[in-house]
Amino acid sequence: MADIALQNSNLYLIGFGRDTNGNKIVKLSFPNTRGFSIQTLGNLKETHKITTKKINSLTVKDLKNIEKESVSYIKKFGSTAQKSKLKTYK
Repeated sequence: MADIALQNSNLYLIGFGRDTNGNKIVKLSFPNTRGFSIQTLGNLKETHKITTKKINSLTVKDLKNIEKESVSYIKKFGSTAQKSKLKTYK
């Protein structure tokens, strides 16, 4: 399965999963770098609802919601490295 490039940023959607405590996460990465994850519950409300879907069945609207929430979260709470790597278009 290939990563999905998000349209208005340089983020790639790798998939969904759960962390070691059982919390739902979204897995993301920047081009040619190691991936990272964000807990969805409480942080990415719309993305949390979308995590029940298969990654191959996501709609354009779903991808836009994931991107919007993830970019907003990284800008506000991301590490210094994540903030410096993040690029948005449009």
